[in-house]
Amino acid sequence: MRITVALTPALLRAPADHAVGVVDVLRASSSLVTMFERGLLRAIVAGTLRDARQLALRNFSLLCGEVKSAPVPGFDYGNSPAEFAGLSLKGKSAVVFTTNGTRAVAAAAAAPVVAVAALVNRRAAARRLLDEAARRKLDVALVCAGSERGTAFSLEDSAAAGAIVEAVRQADETVAMSDEAWAAYHLWRWYRGDAMRALRQSAHGRALLGLGFEQDLWCASQLDVFESVPMLSRDGDTLVLRTRERRRNAMPA
Repeated sequence: MRITVALTPALLRAPADHAVGVVDVLRASSSLVTMFERGLLRAIVAGTLRDARQLALRNFSLLCGEVKSAPVPGFDYGNSPAEFAGLSLKGKSAVVFTTNGTRAVAAAAAAPVVAVAALVNRRAAARRLLDEAARRKLDVALVCAGSERGTAFSLEDSAAAGAIVEAVRQADETVAMSDEAWAAYHLWRWYRGDAMRALRQSAHGRALLGLGFEQDLWCASQLDVFESVPMLSRDGDTLVLRTRERRRNAMPA
């Protein structure tokens, strides 16, 4: 088995051959994992703002997300892991649209396995990706959401991907590494486990600090505090994230 890192979504090669972890540490991945920890039942991935509004109405769901880091007028919530950490979302459904993260999830949808990975669920995500890859005879790829709608490198996602590579290596030393995986790994090791430093140094982290979202950086920098690993599936043409497999042919209550 081999692990690689796509530093932007467009750099993911042969998605059908990989179990993919999508990383958007600031902030979509961190927010989604936190939402599921707070009891969220499912997250529907929207491709556009218009789609998000229509999906929310059709599915009786909360509207969550941002455009250029700012909450969207008319949405129930933004894209803040700190905000979600204080909510109860038990049994609720949400439609999520973000500038980079949801685009990266959609871009990876051709892969047979797609997980949402962040620093907060780093080890849990690494275990799930390894298990799925071994079961299906796949390699592992971490896809960085990047910046500028996924077209540009981002320091924070690349360092976070390196942290997940580290967790994969610790779980299974036999996993081979691509050059990109080694680069992300060494970037993370350069920070010596100080995730907050990496987030603060990144351009996006500095922008969020300027907007008053310091608490989001703190929440996103926590290592291995959650076990939830949102997994992508399809309901018809709709992309849906869940942490548990949907029960089929269940008897009605």
